[in-house]
Amino acid sequence: MKAKRMLMVAVMAAFCVALFAGFSLAEEKLSVKGKIKDYDLEAKTLVIRTDDNKEMTFVIRNEKALIKLDDRLFKDDEVRIRYTVKDGKNVIEGANDLKGTKPGC
Repeated sequence: MKAKRMLMVAVMAAFCVALFAGFSLAEEKLSVKGKIKDYDLEAKTLVIRTDDNKEMTFVIRNEKALIKLDDRLFKDDEVRIRYTVKDGKNVIEGANDLKGTKPGC
């Protein structure tokens, strides 16, 4: 009986350690707001100018975000972007990580 309890405690402890290790390894999404300066649908890139006049380039890895950029967003539109940094590049991965601030975007 005592051995079963010790085994269960050990299994639960290992589960908790694995769970928290997964959270610490998850990439944190950063966010920025700015205006679209330029984009290239074939190269899957987007360039914005932030509110503090800094130019940032993003790689878009989500087809829905690319369609949104092509259909509903235009140069000088204000956007909010959530992104991660991978291999030194700013990467937009989710469809909802690229949002226009005007209604319908």
